[in-house]
Amino acid sequence: MNNSLNILALDTAFGEISAAVLCNGEPFLSRPNHTDHGKTRSTTIVPILADLLAQAGLSWNELDLLALGAGPGAFTGLRIAAATLAGINSEMKLPILHLSSLAITARQVITSEPLWVIEDARAGEAFAGRYAAGENIEADRCLSWHDVAGFEASRFVCHNNPAVDMQGWQRLDLLIPRSAALLSEAEYMLSESVIAQLPVYPQPVYLQRSQAEKNLHV
Repeated sequence: MNNSLNILALDTAFGEISAAVLCNGEPFLSRPNHTDHGKTRSTTIVPILADLLAQAGLSWNELDLLALGAGPGAFTGLRIAAATLAGINSEMKLPILHLSSLAITARQVITSEPLWVIEDARAGEAFAGRYAAGENIEADRCLSWHDVAGFEASRFVCHNNPAVDMQGWQRLDLLIPRSAALLSEAEYMLSESVIAQLPVYPQPVYLQRSQAEKNLHV
């Protein structure tokens, strides 16, 4: 990856505001904020980003790339992050790198063994993806918790407690700060991407069908 790129990354898929700036190869990371009780507040995101830029000695117009934790995840969190970057990028028109929020979670664990990232999607559903050493080995998907219960027990990680008994499974600890994992995933995906082909408008990945879409199939 080109270490001379100045990158700003943001993820709010699971409530916590996680952000990072990479300036000439040096990372600047946001700290977890537990005072909002898991609520993502749009009014606090831009000040956090501005503070990271100040720490890095950068101005907004010195950025080369934006990165977004695009989902899957909580609808409100994804919408707020996407809207924030859309506003920031309305004039700059920087390329936006879209990251799997489950892949970011997988990078919060210290292991090279395969593991599942399984997050409660509410309404009896879960988001799930399987990873090993940062590589996606089974695509992110939305499925029922009944389907999850039928999986062969393995290692897994999550932010919110599962909605079913994960008997026989081994839940691993999230030891790496999400802001650091966010930047790691951005650097990895950038090495696999062609910057000129990246979009300039954020595109959240919800995976979960809306209630209206579900009703069409009732």
